[in-house]
Amino acid sequence: MNTQPAHIDRDRLYTDLQYRFDYVSQFIGFTEADQEYIHKSASVVTGLVPTIVDAVYDKLSNYDATWMHFSQDQDGLQIREPAENRETTPVSMGSEAIKFRKVMLTKYLKKLVTSEWNLSYLKYLDWVGHIHTSTPLKKSSINVEYIHCNALFGYLSSVVTGALSKSEEWDAETRDCIVNAYVKFFWLQNDLFSRYYVKDQVLSDKEKAAVAACRKAKEDEIRRQLRVESLLNAVVGMLAGAVIGVVGLRYLARGS
Repeated sequence: MNTQPAHIDRDRLYTDLQYRFDYVSQFIGFTEADQEYIHKSASVVTGLVPTIVDAVYDKLSNYDATWMHFSQDQDGLQIREPAENRETTPVSMGSEAIKFRKVMLTKYLKKLVTSEWNLSYLKYLDWVGHIHTSTPLKKSSINVEYIHCNALFGYLSSVVTGALSKSEEWDAETRDCIVNAYVKFFWLQNDLFSRYYVKDQVLSDKEKAAVAACRKAKEDEIRRQLRVESLLNAVVGMLAGAVIGVVGLRYLARGS
């Protein structure tokens, strides 16, 4: 057992995508062998994609909290239905929005079993997480709460690994390794979602500047209020002095 823990640069976990991916991969034991096992599953998974995609959208349609998001404009698709109608008429399974999302999920699953595990692919996985939030650099304002994303990954992982575990394409040992590789992958993808929801990361320079500007604005407002209060106090003091002076003069006048 290694008695000297490996040093992890906390700032880089939140600013360096490759560094973050490498850390989480090492922690859960996702290796190049796992990547190869996922590629090895391509012949089976590609045939299962239509069934997996339909199962996912059937599940999403079971809950208004998840289904309502497909009535909103999304990256790459603008809903033509008037906004007032979207609130009263749920989107149908055969709608343009659902067809579009099914195509996107199909591409996602096919990329998983064919793409090289390089920075370009990591940026794609990160983008998948990014587009579901209301963070900057997006064309749409869709924001899916993390609880639904997390639930979906649990379901998607179950559907995919359940189907793979029944395949007779490989021997038992290879099949177990492939299933295990997918379980690890979905945790990695889930992490690239959670990074846009969990607020424990260090702030970027842009965010720091925004926070500093907000803090300065509040400080300026406090100073302004203090100046106003100081001026009011001075005016009240002057008025009080004047009143006392007038009363004193009248008192003296009466005494004389």
